[in-house]
Amino acid sequence: MKHSADAVPAVDAKSAQAIDAAVAANQAELQKPGVLGIRAGYKVVAGWPTRKPAIVVTVENKKDDVADQDRLPDKVGGIAVDVREASRLKSLELKDPAQYETIAHTLPAEARVARFPDEQPTQATSEELAVEPLAAKPTLPYAGPADANLDPVEDDFTILCHASPDAGWPTLSKFLADTTDRLVVGLYDFTSAHVLDAVKTDLNGKHLDLVLDHPPRNPTADQTDEETHTALADELGDNLDFAWALEGMDKFAAVAVFPNAYHIKVAVRDGQTFWLSSGNWNNSNQPDIDPVNNPGDASAATKFDRDWHVIVQHAGLAGTFSKYLENDLTVASQHQVAPAAVAAPAALAAAEELAFEPLAVPAAAFAQFFAPQSFSGQMKVTPLLTPDPDIYTGAVLALVQSATQSLYIQTQYAHPSVQAGDAKFTELLQAVVDRQQAGVDVRIIFSQWENQGYLEKLQAVGFDLNQVRIQQGVHNKGIVRDGTAVLISSQNWSADGVLRNRDAGVIIENADIAQYFQQIFMHDWTHLARQQALDA
Repeated sequence: MKHSADAVPAVDAKSAQAIDAAVAANQAELQKPGVLGIRAGYKVVAGWPTRKPAIVVTVENKKDDVADQDRLPDKVGGIAVDVREASRLKSLELKDPAQYETIAHTLPAEARVARFPDEQPTQATSEELAVEPLAAKPTLPYAGPADANLDPVEDDFTILCHASPDAGWPTLSKFLADTTDRLVVGLYDFTSAHVLDAVKTDLNGKHLDLVLDHPPRNPTADQTDEETHTALADELGDNLDFAWALEGMDKFAAVAVFPNAYHIKVAVRDGQTFWLSSGNWNNSNQPDIDPVNNPGDASAATKFDRDWHVIVQHAGLAGTFSKYLENDLTVASQHQVAPAAVAAPAALAAAEELAFEPLAVPAAAFAQFFAPQSFSGQMKVTPLLTPDPDIYTGAVLALVQSATQSLYIQTQYAHPSVQAGDAKFTELLQAVVDRQQAGVDVRIIFSQWENQGYLEKLQAVGFDLNQVRIQQGVHNKGIVRDGTAVLISSQNWSADGVLRNRDAGVIIENADIAQYFQQIFMHDWTHLARQQALDA
């Protein structure tokens, strides 16, 4: 079977060798009806990988009422057999590898299945593709604006810190309403009706510059991104400068600068202040609730995502982000595809249909909600943009390596890669392992997208899963180091996320701000996160 180059093994070489020998010697006992694949991995107990190596057998359907002759053994060759039920996407990967390859690169990174170089498919087909591959676009080398830099800034700042679902939309809505002249925005997804209504109202008679991606439809969307664009164009007219982002999957982009996502979430207001976030302008990231001030919204909060946001008052840094966004807009405007010429590729439709399966871990109740808090004074803020070379990876690697007491990471997922060009990302993951092994208090919260397969991969590269928990709805991409510095960003921990796609973040070196977000992390660690993963 052909495997992608990012297929990271799930166990160490010695365990893999023993498992391979046991599988080879017991083929008849393992090749039962309904078995799709066999690989080396770890025994899972109560949804969580243990450190016990196992033969992982992936089946189409996991049943209790199986005839004795078709039942898989609990153990062969002295090695435990761990039976997993395949998701629809995993089933496609094992049953029709060529078809999976056709749609895999169109999937959001969090939705892709965990892949393993040693997995032996037992029912792979070689049928003619039902979906034609998505044609590759011409690529355009990335170049930032010539008159801007991403150097750290030490100065007086005022920063308003807040989180979703606690206070995301109440705070963002006021930020939008305070626009006096111009708003410059780069976004991945803009499908919320209440955010759209606010932008149409607050930007009436003012100017909006917007670069927008075109991802698969969010399950909570009120309207499509195209409908958002049409509504803004109708309302703002000549006061809207708009372009679809130049990413590889966007049907409205003629060329690709970013492989599969313009994933940034930044808005610059009047050249003086900017909003930066891990969250989009959709209902899952910006729900129209206010549980801080309205206790009646508390139960609804469990349905929405955890995101961190900042609003930074600093003309110099606001100007920097504005220059990059305006440059993105200028370049993208030169490579747009006329809507009349666009037809949705079948590969994108197939990927969208398969990607958003109803994955969920039980949602827990919030113990408290955190009000926005403003902090002012002298501090150091480092802007982070990808794919600008070594900007994110260099700064975040230094942040992780400098942890001496605690390192708290809350991010949607971490998906290791072994591609040669992804060494900077691998170095970042290894730095976390090094901090764990050095005795630093490293705690990691992932979302439900970090399923059993990916957890096995992380354990194989050295992560201590005893200090990892899963929380439903984590969309955050934040780090708190030693209670003195904090990363707020949109960069997911995939190779594309930290190396190739357009994303933005800031590292803020200020103990008060770091501890504001640390208390939110600790609330989630204690009350919302648990050691439970999903198979896929």
